[in-house]
Amino acid sequence: MTKPMWGLLLLLAACRPDPGPADYSDQGPVGNNNDGGTDPTSDVLPGPFPYEAGARRLMVGIFYETGHSDEMVLDNAESNFYLYDNTVYVEDIFDPVEDRVEGKFATKIVQNGKPWMGFGVHWTNVRNLDAWKTLHVSMKSADPAFVGVKIGMSSGVKADEKGYQLAASKYGYVNDGQWHHLAIPIADFTAAGLKLNAVSSPFTFAAEGGAAGDSLLLDNLYFTAN
Repeated sequence: MTKPMWGLLLLLAACRPDPGPADYSDQGPVGNNNDGGTDPTSDVLPGPFPYEAGARRLMVGIFYETGHSDEMVLDNAESNFYLYDNTVYVEDIFDPVEDRVEGKFATKIVQNGKPWMGFGVHWTNVRNLDAWKTLHVSMKSADPAFVGVKIGMSSGVKADEKGYQLAASKYGYVNDGQWHHLAIPIADFTAAGLKLNAVSSPFTFAAEGGAAGDSLLLDNLYFTAN
């Protein structure tokens, strides 16, 4: 399996209940190895809403490749990417490479035949995200496992950490085999209870179980200040 420029290396992760209060203490990280596996002939796509110089845009180290003003790098120490309980695996999209909306790569999320699935970006120490107003992400699937996708964020320290999940369908996602570009107001997470001054996970993904091999394409994940 080839890996994109941000170096996604798949490892097993330990158990996490879904949904419910987050407990990531036993999970193993995904590595940050870059093997240089790129397609030099493919064009870099700017995304459905291209970055404009001077604008505030935050990338959280994964699922995004182009212009931004702020970045939180995945370093497998303070910032990690976890696959929850081996419920999914991740592979890169090179055939066809054109099936993405931003950069050179989309990422393929594949169900492992479990009764639930999930993954997310997690920080060892909480961070303040009160400068950011909207979470953007693009997704595409027609497979039954991904009808009820939920996008989440978490806040709190260790035993007090709690996740808040929102139905992707509320923000325009349809499981119809087309790309859909979601813009989720952070205010919707804070209304549910998220503490923006103590964010422990800026992005989680969850869904009910499905057939092994069901897949979804994910791309274009970032935050904006408006």
